[in-house]
Amino acid sequence: MGGYKTLDILDIPVQMISLCNADGTISPIRFRFEDGEDFIHTVSITKIVSSKEVQYVGIEAFIYVCRAVLHGEEKQFELKYTVRSHKWVLFRIIY
Repeated sequence: MGGYKTLDILDIPVQMISLCNADGTISPIRFRFEDGEDFIHTVSITKIVSSKEVQYVGIEAFIYVCRAVLHGEEKQFELKYTVRSHKWVLFRIIY
């Protein structure tokens, strides 16, 4: 994952596969993103650590902290889902 440092804000658009439960709760399952070297990474989420609803300048969003294995190492990611645009981003890699 080329020169990304822990806690750098990445804000990289991702393709997301998620599950929407009967109560409307969204759970991310797997995502893909392209790094700065044009390589596509596919990440399967192993655990959702936390999720919370937030407001950014009046725009509703959800923040998910998730764990996954990437290149043989466990990583923790912060993913953001913006309700109005229906877009997901890899906001940062925590460790």
